[in-house]
Amino acid sequence: HCRRDLFHGCWNHLLDADFLQAYRHGIVIKCPDGVLRRVFPRIFTYSADYPEKVLIATIKDMGSCPCPRCLIPKSSFDLLGLCRDMQ
Repeated sequence: HCRRDLFHGCWNHLLDADFLQAYRHGIVIKCPDGVLRRVFPRIFTYSADYPEKVLIATIKDMGSCPCPRCLIPKSSFDLLGLCRDMQ
């Protein structure tokens, strides 16, 4: 859960209003050769293999439980939400 929140928090920090403005309209910067150029910053897609995607999305890969935090097996979903769960 914390890893997912950290990962998404990083993206929220990176994709702030200033970045989105620059992404859409560009930024005029003076390059080392002295020429002013409009630059459009881009972030390339994050490439991950399936186990890494499972980690980021916090789901279980072929597991018997629905997520890393829940320890109830899928076969017992019908028992969720009973009064004894509140204790």
